[in-house]
Amino acid sequence: MRRAVAAVTIGAAMLCTAGCATPPGGSGTTSPTPSPSASGSTVPAAFTTAVGRSYRGIKTTKSLTPSKAVLVGPHSFLQLDRIARTTTLTADQIGVAQLGDQALPAHARSGYEFVLAHLTPNSTAGTGVARPGLPGYDGDALNASKAAIVVDGTSRSVPGQLFADETIIVSVPAGAPVALRMNDGGRAQDLDLRTGKRTRTASPLYYPVREASPSFDDDYYVTGPHSSAGLSSASGKAVLAPYADKLGWARKGRAWLFVTVGFTTSSMSQFKPNVARSLTLTAGGTTLTGHATSSGDTTSDPNSVGGAGGHLDLAFDVPASLRSGTLNYLPVGSFVVDDKTVSATPYQGGDPRYDTGVQHKHVTLKPRS
Repeated sequence: MRRAVAAVTIGAAMLCTAGCATPPGGSGTTSPTPSPSASGSTVPAAFTTAVGRSYRGIKTTKSLTPSKAVLVGPHSFLQLDRIARTTTLTADQIGVAQLGDQALPAHARSGYEFVLAHLTPNSTAGTGVARPGLPGYDGDALNASKAAIVVDGTSRSVPGQLFADETIIVSVPAGAPVALRMNDGGRAQDLDLRTGKRTRTASPLYYPVREASPSFDDDYYVTGPHSSAGLSSASGKAVLAPYADKLGWARKGRAWLFVTVGFTTSSMSQFKPNVARSLTLTAGGTTLTGHATSSGDTTSDPNSVGGAGGHLDLAFDVPASLRSGTLNYLPVGSFVVDDKTVSATPYQGGDPRYDTGVQHKHVTLKPRS
């Protein structure tokens, strides 16, 4: 799977608005006031930026638990590996330049401090080709989510785009609550930058993401008037998630089980599966029909001479507590012959090489590693 580097699209360039010199009641101690003779610069109260390098040498640096210091959304994935706080940033700690017009060392103003948060090198965003790798999403993933910093209840934008291995730097009143907020799919999730842990705003179905990799090995031969095709190599993915672009957020206590099953054909015949009829789910004693999230149309396969490939994509409305079920696979659909649509059904000629019945595959949803 190709890994994308860019994380989430975010707001305006840099906020340097004036702030009150008296902190609005944080829980920590007041930061020391830099000496007037100190070299460098004193940054504005609401200074917020992100720089493309790691920081080092700050005594208050705290290493984070990866599974808790992560925000997963429909189109995005942000993970921190460490946070820190300080009142001064030197060239050794943050590198030369990269703080806009601020000369180094950069000092926080009186009563303020810097909070720093470093994004892991594998922080990414995107749809099917990048983490979180969840199915069912359309559009431009880089513009589908926005990040912000929330300081003592007030939201601030951060500049440009966040990238993997970057460091977020924000000036805040000493001890004031500060969080990284990800707005994705119309909902916000927060990660506390004092503790490095998610808050109650996080969607529990993303922590962890649960998935399975079912495969259907038997071959089918589908026939119709003047057309036929052999179908083989049906492999797939099942993922439990709370959101889909076409369907929205699942109802309370429910989830979407996304299932994708791919297949190849031995013919360039335009086989078009009936997605909802070809794959169903049995769970809790009930057989469910899913919502088709793609047409399933067959397309040419560049790796196969005279062959083609297609896939079935569905979303099943299931209980959020679902951990296992049975997928039932029997490809049916139609062919397009001379611009006419004709029915296609499994071959019933008795050839033992081809299956004519439903394949049942039990799946167990396990936390993504």
